[in-house]
Amino acid sequence: MSFHDFLSEMGIQHPSSFWGILIFLMSIGIEIIPQIKWNPWSSLIKWIGNNFNNKIRMKIDEKVDALSDRLVKKDTDLAVKIDKINDKVDELSNALQKHISESEIKSLQDTRRDILDFCNACMNGRKHTKEQFDFVIAECDSYDKYVEDNDIKNGVIEAAIKEIRRLYDKCIQEHSFLTELSNDEKY
Repeated sequence: MSFHDFLSEMGIQHPSSFWGILIFLMSIGIEIIPQIKWNPWSSLIKWIGNNFNNKIRMKIDEKVDALSDRLVKKDTDLAVKIDKINDKVDELSNALQKHISESEIKSLQDTRRDILDFCNACMNGRKHTKEQFDFVIAECDSYDKYVEDNDIKNGVIEAAIKEIRRLYDKCIQEHSFLTELSNDEKY
């Protein structure tokens, strides 16, 4: 029985449907596994929400501007009230921007801490699985990109990243990643 015959018996007429279903099921698996910190469905929903909110915010701003123009013409007292409202909106917008900035800094600090903790564990002789190395190296890449994009000094973490990459290369060459069957958890 060929692969195509197998898919036909399963009710899948086109091989591309099979691959689409497989990718969909794998993405659900990735979403619910706590060790994997990248959640494709959460990221997609967050991206859609941000785009949707930006469009709504722009429409609301346009409507508020049009309404305020009409009201200002009718009553000068309203102009003062609208200015106060605009000041409050600006204040809230600044607070939101500050919160976003603080959140970004916190995320960067968490990534930095994860990298340094992982390097420290490696330097203390603790072995890790290939998957753990792959995850931390992806964090290193994203940290490096952020540092480069924002022209930030890297400092101590640069040495930690080099050490992690060196140990990763060593483990690849020696096939010495920690495995479930391995009792030797030291390098």
